[in-house]
Amino acid sequence: MRQSAKRAGGPSNTSQLKKKTKNDTDDNETEQCSAEVLEQMEWLKYHPPTRENSSQIKANLKATFFYRRSKLVKEAPSITNQLAEMPRFRDSPDLINFEFDMLNPGCGSKMLVKWNPYFRPKLTQLSEEAARFNDLDVFKFLLKKLPTVTAKGFKSKGYDVFSFIMQRRQTGTDVEAFAKTKDVIYAQPFILALGDENGNPTEYFIIVDNTSIPGGTNAVEAFDRLYKVHYVFNVHFAKPVLTFFNFFDGLVYGVSKNIRPTVRELYSQMMQEPQQKEA
Repeated sequence: MRQSAKRAGGPSNTSQLKKKTKNDTDDNETEQCSAEVLEQMEWLKYHPPTRENSSQIKANLKATFFYRRSKLVKEAPSITNQLAEMPRFRDSPDLINFEFDMLNPGCGSKMLVKWNPYFRPKLTQLSEEAARFNDLDVFKFLLKKLPTVTAKGFKSKGYDVFSFIMQRRQTGTDVEAFAKTKDVIYAQPFILALGDENGNPTEYFIIVDNTSIPGGTNAVEAFDRLYKVHYVFNVHFAKPVLTFFNFFDGLVYGVSKNIRPTVRELYSQMMQEPQQKEA
């Protein structure tokens, strides 16, 4: 059964778009629907990235940004349909960062810049097993420290909450076949990590609807892309991990000021100086 990611109640820049629309003139609105904009959209659809046209791709994305975002909010197409119209987000997934930066200026690099030197050590100091933690362990630890929301059928089927963020399979797994046959409960985007028998991931993909997008070269890059995909394609986070993503929304990326009390409480614990063990 094919399912598209849900939209209502999730990360959305609808308010930004409405604010801009209210202040825009009729001339600007007409310009956004001009033949030039439609021609730029068509060009983006049929020009795969090359060294020669990479700057033109970004220029056209920027020129069509407001028109595309307004159309996205109004029509709410599935991610699959969005990728069909804008395949550059699949074959050049770094453009997801570019689009996210236009949506949230100044926020795009915060995960990669602040995670290892700041957030990771602050979180690991709360665990006695921190010495053995890799990035995936830290994500799992964070998830355990925050409340989860029970999705319909979640408990009865024994789902692992972390599976709404990442799932693992063996190297060589047919990623597209996996995406097409995944359980319908995983309607929202998540990471698929492929690795060896010891569980060491070497490849990452973002599963969106019934297809995939390259996910980067390591767990932090993959999570950064997963987070941004929700905003770029205007879909909400999976219900069981809403509080987990609120941590990143409010504290890491600074996209939202609506920080949940449990997230504030955890952050307060992170800011406390670690107690020295008695000799």
